Amino acid sequence: IRKQLPRESAEFDDVNHNWKTIMDSLSKDNNALRGTHQANMLERLNDMNNKLEDIQKSLDMYLETKRQIFPRFYFLSNDDLLEILGQSRNPTAVQPHLKKCFDNIVQLQMEKIGIDSKGGKMEAVAMFSADGEKVEFNTQVTLEGPVEAWLCDIEDTMRVTLRQQLKLCRVALKKAGTKRDKWTKEWPGQLLITTSQMQWTQDCTKALSMIKDRGDKKSLKSIKKKKVPTATLR
Repeated sequence: IRKQLPRESAEFDDVNHNWKTIMDSLSKDNNALRGTHQANMLERLNDMNNKLEDIQKSLDMYLETKRQIFPRFYFLSNDDLLEILGQSRNPTAVQPHLKKCFDNIVQLQMEKIGIDSKGGKMEAVAMFSADGEKVEFNTQVTLEGPVEAWLCDIEDTMRVTLRQQLKLCRVALKKAGTKRDKWTKEWPGQLLITTSQMQWTQDCTKALSMIKDRGDKKSLKSIKKKKVPTATLR
């Protein structure tokens, strides 16, 4: 952050130094009247306050640029975002804030790249839900560079992975048929619910089309007979 805001950082150091100087003088003389009537005390405090306001405005603009790149940062407070950006070289600093950025995602599985575990780059290979479900990414995401950049890569990888997993989950459902006990234990809950709803819509649409085209009124009863036993599994 200091590299991105060099002028503001220098001004903050100056304000911090002046504040410490004032506090040191007050601690040496605990008389309130003498302490608050030092030469130019009010002017110095007003100047420090004005500088802090300017620094805060610049900082807000800086954080806004980060949020525009990765909009999910809008879910975080300025303090949380500063904590992440202040440790941009440490990808694990993002972990405590993931659940605020991504619904029900509490952790990423991060691993060191290469044999040497000391230092070096890291990559994200999977995500965990609050329920303990694990979904492995189709491709590993290298966690280097600006944090907002690789978080965008994480978000894209989440979408691609779930889209591919959803296709596989639908294929597995067709193979399972009405026997869904094993199927429900092998796939994440989000995919199970989505696949079940897609299959239900497809079956109902087919049944309604049969009624319209053939006048077969038994098709809906047939669908009901098949769906009621499986509904308890959801």
